[in-house]
Amino acid sequence: EAEDAGSSGHKNSDAHSGFLYIKCEHCGTERAYCQKTPSEYSICKRCGSRTYFTEPLKQIFVSCECGQRSRYLTNMTDDMFDIQCIDCGSPVAVKYNQKTKCYETIR
Repeated sequence: EAEDAGSSGHKNSDAHSGFLYIKCEHCGTERAYCQKTPSEYSICKRCGSRTYFTEPLKQIFVSCECGQRSRYLTNMTDDMFDIQCIDCGSPVAVKYNQKTKCYETIR
């Protein structure tokens, strides 16, 4: 039997897995990680608070100069921000593209 989606008490939340880049809604810490099992929230490593995915997460496409290409889902709302390359650690600037509704590497 299917579990009621509204049972968590947070409306419109979606469970996500895979590579996530989440900003804590409580302390503002940003973190990239791999969520192995679907979850409706992220737990901040800094303050321990839960950030629920109440809005649809947006895709980030990161293309580093070192050749590494990565894809994340994010709750970020900034127009632009830097995300660290998972391979070389360099900051990669990404910008929100209104047409494609996702973040893309600034070239």
